[in-house]
Amino acid sequence: MRRSLALAAACCLAAAPAAAQGSGVDQQSACMTGRVGTGVAAPCDDASAVYFSPAGLALHGGVASFGASLIRSGNTFRYDQPAPGQVDVVERDDAWKTVPQGYASLRVGRRLAVGVGYFVPYGLGIEWPVCPAELPPGPCTDPNFEGRFTGYDNSLRGEYIQPTVAYQVAPGLALGVGVDFVLGGIEVHQRQFGPAASGLGRTEVVDVGLRGTGSGMTFNASAILRLNPRTTVGVRYLHSAEVEIDGDAVFAQVPTGVASVDAQVQTRIPADQGVSTTLEFPAQIVAGVSHRHGRVHLLADVQRTKWSSFDALPVDFAGNAPDQTLELNYRDTDTFRFAAELAALEALTLRAGFRYNEAATPRATPFLPEGERNYYTAGLGYRLPRGVSADLALQYVHQPDRAGSVLPEGTRAGIYESRGLVLGLTLAWRFGGHAGAAHD
Repeated sequence: MRRSLALAAACCLAAAPAAAQGSGVDQQSACMTGRVGTGVAAPCDDASAVYFSPAGLALHGGVASFGASLIRSGNTFRYDQPAPGQVDVVERDDAWKTVPQGYASLRVGRRLAVGVGYFVPYGLGIEWPVCPAELPPGPCTDPNFEGRFTGYDNSLRGEYIQPTVAYQVAPGLALGVGVDFVLGGIEVHQRQFGPAASGLGRTEVVDVGLRGTGSGMTFNASAILRLNPRTTVGVRYLHSAEVEIDGDAVFAQVPTGVASVDAQVQTRIPADQGVSTTLEFPAQIVAGVSHRHGRVHLLADVQRTKWSSFDALPVDFAGNAPDQTLELNYRDTDTFRFAAELAALEALTLRAGFRYNEAATPRATPFLPEGERNYYTAGLGYRLPRGVSADLALQYVHQPDRAGSVLPEGTRAGIYESRGLVLGLTLAWRFGGHAGAAHD
């Protein structure tokens, strides 16, 4: 039993950061969401350049902005061959998650700008229908997803705080760099099978809860080069971040209704204990181009995410459960983004974008029912009096159906269907300062 518990912890921690690819949590500004995250060569002027392209702060005046993205997602799992008496479809109810963000930048002279940002680029929240652990067999008539033996209530949150400095080294060249303080938190819940000799088959006997928090540091740097008055190119590099996670593993018995088995399990449940590991959020490399023609602004980005660096995960238990190292097969992924803006009126800008990203994981699981995805967005920005502006964005996420498993060990399989919708709102206040020489 201890070995499976250690492996469960490893699976949880391994799956969590992959949500950045699978969930696409780059909705860090409604303006940029309207562009489907495109703009490393010409970021929005709401100070979200702190994340998307730090050099962009040197091209804009002073500004402060605050916003949030509301992400609605859901999943359906369809068994290829359901067991006798088992439902063939399991539905994970659509749920809303809030992703807040805030930024501020200030010009310090003609060429120098400083800024700071708070954003949450990594996040996951997945909860499958499962009967409560304290109920004995029989009373629960709700769906009891078999994937509970892999994970049924999992979450991740990676919060970044980034002080940033940007400088125009020449009229057509801006550089920027930020130092990121990373705060991470994870949680997973999983059921464990009974003893093999009990004759209870796939009946659960233990509920495992794992929680942990930690911190780390990394950096984010970019450059923007003006090729001509209409065209700029940009690059960004977000370094990988190692986050040391420390937490607790909590074990609770699940009654089976068989007295002899319940007594045996009670003597074998591990004591609650500490658990630790190191998460490495992967490096990101982005390159893009921006071109303006009259009232039309066209943008394109390509991004490589270095998931292959995340190939092994050691999990250390403070108690007498054996330490484990989980070998992973994550692969580097490419993301392609295209966007367009139209200055429809002096105060009104319309936006649209399309994004495609590859899957980072070799297969879909209850932890992360992820696959390649297409994103479609529309947005608008409106300038109000006194330097105030409001940006709105709507994003639809389409993921083709993907085959996957439900059990940590075994061949039970089916099809995962995923759906997602994002609503974004940002309010910004521009309080003076002039754009840099690259905009002269």
